[in-house]
Amino acid sequence: MKLNLASLAGLIAVGIAAGYGAVPANAADAADSAAKSTYVKERADCEAGRTAEDRATCLKEAGAAQQERKRNQLDNAGSARQNAIERCNAVAPKDKADCLARIEGPNKPNQTTTTSGSVAGGGIIRETTTTTTGQPTVVILPGAPTASAPH
Repeated sequence: MKLNLASLAGLIAVGIAAGYGAVPANAADAADSAAKSTYVKERADCEAGRTAEDRATCLKEAGAAQQERKRNQLDNAGSARQNAIERCNAVAPKDKADCLARIEGPNKPNQTTTTSGSVAGGGIIRETTTTTTGQPTVVILPGAPTASAPH
């Protein structure tokens, strides 16, 4: 039996193409499996009360996140710090330094930042105090009226 080289080359090409075609399908299956696993874990956390949200809100958020994962729109690539800095870009220019100090900590010797609260408790509160000195203000209080001399 003679082998036709063209047929053999065609079979190899078909085999290679099939192999390349199968990789994305397997990768997609793996991504779907990971997304489903994440969703199942999030639902379990909601049901067990291991989140800071009430059960109904938690389940709604888990479902919304699952939909975004399916659309490949859920992006956790950005850093929390970068996200916070971008939020500071939206405040008035005169307040931007204070906003950044709440994120990154005091950046001037006259600033102090305190942090309180927790995520589980509903939020973290950061307060930055900037101490400034200005020109002293002199306040002159009017004197008490004096008794008039008898006439």
